[in-house]
Amino acid sequence: MTGRQKTGFVFLAGIFVLTACFGYLLAVQFEPTVNSAYVVPAQNVELVEIMKGLERENDAAAQNILGLRAKLAELETQGAATSTEVRALTDQLQSLRTQAGFSDVTGPGVVLTLSDSSRTPTLSDDPNYFVIHDGYLRSVVNLMRRYGATAIAINDQRILANTPIVCAGPIILVNSSRMSPPYVITAVGNPDLLADSITQDVFFRVLQAYRDQFGITCSLEKEASVTVPASLDNLPFKYARETK
Repeated sequence: MTGRQKTGFVFLAGIFVLTACFGYLLAVQFEPTVNSAYVVPAQNVELVEIMKGLERENDAAAQNILGLRAKLAELETQGAATSTEVRALTDQLQSLRTQAGFSDVTGPGVVLTLSDSSRTPTLSDDPNYFVIHDGYLRSVVNLMRRYGATAIAINDQRILANTPIVCAGPIILVNSSRMSPPYVITAVGNPDLLADSITQDVFFRVLQAYRDQFGITCSLEKEASVTVPASLDNLPFKYARETK
């Protein structure tokens, strides 16, 4: 073997050793990532099960509240029959409950539906325009209040003055209840006034533009009768106190 051949053989051997070392280093480098990829889904499954369990408890508590309210209403009705004064106080209490949002209400109104687009964004599209955000729901609720709605609900959740509407990743929380599209926003009020005022508002026109361009659902219907359910969240006043 000539000197030139030996040099070439040593060079190739060196390249092989360097390649092997580099491959080993890559394998070691990516090993933690691969292992952690298998741990995360298991943790997510556990968290989802915990959340589902809490939701089942909330549903059971909500049904219990409805049952207790029905019994209380029955007792109040029985008590109202005993005297005129008790009847007047019972009627006043019911009126206050309705105003506070703790009673179902039915009347004419509007139903506004928002939902994510069924289209798949391209690489050049901004995906934020294809989904409904929590800010959209808050803005619609504010529009309905501004134009005279007396009771509002998103899906089955009554909207009160202190109702939180927040984003939690791919879902929206309303009164701590998970919601996914479509979002059906129901309002009791003058149907003509609500529909005309909302459809002429700049924000609603922006939603209509998103509908035409990106395919989201944005529809508003006037209804002769809609029902807004009572609130089941009796949030305590932690800091507010009655002024004496």
